[in-house]
Amino acid sequence: MDTLVKPEQGSSTSTYYVWEVPDKNTVIHLDFGVVDRLLIEVMRGFGAIPRRGAEVGGILLGSAEKSGGKTIVRVEDFEVVSCEHRRGPSYLLSEADVNRYEETLQRHRHTPEKRLYAIGGYRSHTREGMGMSAEDLKVFDGYFPEPHSIYLLVKPYATRVSVAGFFFREGDLVHTESTYLEFPFRRRELGGGASPAGRYRESPGTAAGVASPTTGFTAPAAGPASPAGGLDTPPVEYADYDERPYYPSTVEEEYAGDSAEPVAEETSVTRFRKTNVWIPLSFIFLLLGVLVGFQAALSYKPAKAGGVLSDPFSMTLAVSRSGDYLHIRWDRHSQAVRTAQRGVLTISESGYEKKVDLDTIQLQNPTVYYRNVSDAVKFRLEVFTKERVAVSETFEWHR
Repeated sequence: MDTLVKPEQGSSTSTYYVWEVPDKNTVIHLDFGVVDRLLIEVMRGFGAIPRRGAEVGGILLGSAEKSGGKTIVRVEDFEVVSCEHRRGPSYLLSEADVNRYEETLQRHRHTPEKRLYAIGGYRSHTREGMGMSAEDLKVFDGYFPEPHSIYLLVKPYATRVSVAGFFFREGDLVHTESTYLEFPFRRRELGGGASPAGRYRESPGTAAGVASPTTGFTAPAAGPASPAGGLDTPPVEYADYDERPYYPSTVEEEYAGDSAEPVAEETSVTRFRKTNVWIPLSFIFLLLGVLVGFQAALSYKPAKAGGVLSDPFSMTLAVSRSGDYLHIRWDRHSQAVRTAQRGVLTISESGYEKKVDLDTIQLQNPTVYYRNVSDAVKFRLEVFTKERVAVSETFEWHR
């Protein structure tokens, strides 16, 4: 489908992207700030589950008016409505989700004193195609019956720009099979220049701190519907990023519930007094060392003939640049990962921390993507080999 990029007419500093389909009476003005912030939420959900990713959704906020025979809808904010995902990664509302959706909608119902109010819904779309589902239409008809109501689908991608499309009412009908017009869901491609997050990354001297980092965890694939085994497929290469791998420097074994204090490093070395006792003691220690070494040599059995024993707790956590994302991976063949019952990947950046629970299947698909917004990100992979025993590996990435 052709993609139309049309900045709002007028000043070059316009804050809106205008989505307009020829011969249709609905024109949508999408605030670039909404694009920036909504993409954060979409990619955060996309990375929560390997391969396909979890869908997220919520309510679009803005205003609508009639002008020149057309309906002008302005999208200026949104509110996320969380989903329990009881039926898998799709954004399908449970009873508790429905209550939460209705409560959120009630707070944003149109009243004369409100400048912004609920004008439609949105959902990230990690399924095939680019059309509204039966559940989407049920939400749209049930909660947004007004003629000016709109619905937004955003399809995230790991290795290229995400795309989106609007749906709207045409009398009593809604064209649900596909959007009339797909458009790239990123400020730069829409003519809005670099996003605030982008400027932050490009200008190290900018005041530290961002409201919320853009995150994206997903298997490397051409799109949401990745084929089986797609996790081993290398991502599309770009010419403008550093692909040099980074390797971890610390590996630690932790015991849950162990209250013992860590052993402090010695700050001084005990020196033997220079007496006649020191010489015979040194011979005694030497003999003991020889005997212990000999006994150890007799009981030693090499893991591989002629090879070197590898660290059983090393997971070889590694990070490299892949386009707009950081490519995180680990060694699924390591003993710690192979024997793990579950795992947790923790990502810390600019005061924000996200934890992703990993089961045994996800640990065996060791490739995730994260879209950073700052110059320093800390990754920590923790796997539980037993109920009270954990092995973790930490890596701090710096631009």
